[in-house]
Amino acid sequence: MSFGNLASEAPLRDTAPPSGRRNDRWFVTNGVVAVGPISFELLMRGASHGRIPDSSFVRHESWQVWRRLDEIGSLPADGREQTVEDLAVHSESLESRASNPLDSIPPPPPEDLGLTIRPTIPPPATHSTFRVAAVDPVGVLSHAFDLSEALLLAISTAVSASNAEVGLVHRVRRDLRSVVTVGGHGPRTERLLGERVAEDDPTLDAAQNQFTIVSEPKLGNESRHIVGRLMRCLPDVVGVAMVPLCIYGELVAMFEVGRGGHPFRAREIARVEDVVEVMAERAILMGWLE
Repeated sequence: MSFGNLASEAPLRDTAPPSGRRNDRWFVTNGVVAVGPISFELLMRGASHGRIPDSSFVRHESWQVWRRLDEIGSLPADGREQTVEDLAVHSESLESRASNPLDSIPPPPPEDLGLTIRPTIPPPATHSTFRVAAVDPVGVLSHAFDLSEALLLAISTAVSASNAEVGLVHRVRRDLRSVVTVGGHGPRTERLLGERVAEDDPTLDAAQNQFTIVSEPKLGNESRHIVGRLMRCLPDVVGVAMVPLCIYGELVAMFEVGRGGHPFRAREIARVEDVVEVMAERAILMGWLE
C-alpha cells in the first residue's frame, strides 16, 4: 500500500481560512508512509479510492496528537471542526502548562491500583501465526524536518509497530529543567499534553540509564507509574512499555505505549526500539540537537 504521491495531486494554497476556522492542512501516516500537509477533501478522496486505509492515523497541523482516520472521517463537518478546535486548544496550551508546574502536576499512580494486572482477552493460542506489524521508520521519519515533528511521527510509528492502542512521547526540556509530555497517539492523550514527569518518577531514572521497561503480570514500581499515566487515556490498559531515546548517552525523550487485552510481547517492543534507533540516527544526521 502506498499513498506517497497524494500530496502532488492537489497542492494546498497558502490562503487564509474563513474567519473563525483553522487552515485545512492535515498529515497522515500508517507507519510505512507519511504524507502532508494535504486538504481533508484530498485525504478522504484517497481513502474512498482505497489508497489510504481507514486504519491510518491523521493529525491536523494544529494538533500534537494523532487520531484514527476512520474516527475523524465519520464525523459530520461541524463535528470535525469542533474536534479540530478542541484538540488544537489542548495542543496550544502545552507550553503554558509546561511552564507552570503548579498548573500541570500529574497525579501520582492511584493508590488503589493493584500490583497485578490480568489480561481480559487471552492472547492468540497459536503463536506461530503472530506477526509484528510492518513499519518503515526510515521512510516515515524522512518526512520530518525538525525534532518536534519527528517525535510525533516516531510515536505514531511506535504505536503501529507494537500493535498498541495509545502512546505518549515525553521530551527533555532543559529550559524548564524537566521532562514534558509533548505528543500523544490515540484517544484522550491530549489530556496529558504539557504535564511534567515528576523528578522522582522511577521511569525517568530508568530512561536516563537507557533501560527499556516492559510490564509484567506483577507490576514493578516503574511499570506502575507508566500505567498510572496511560490509564488516563486507556482505562483498561493491560500492557505498557517505555523506550528511551538517548543520544551520546544523554536522554532526549521517552516513548510510552499501552494497550488493553493482553501484555506486549518482546518482539513488539523490539520494533519500538528499532523506531527509536532510527529516530536517533535522524536527529544526529539533521543536527537537531546542536
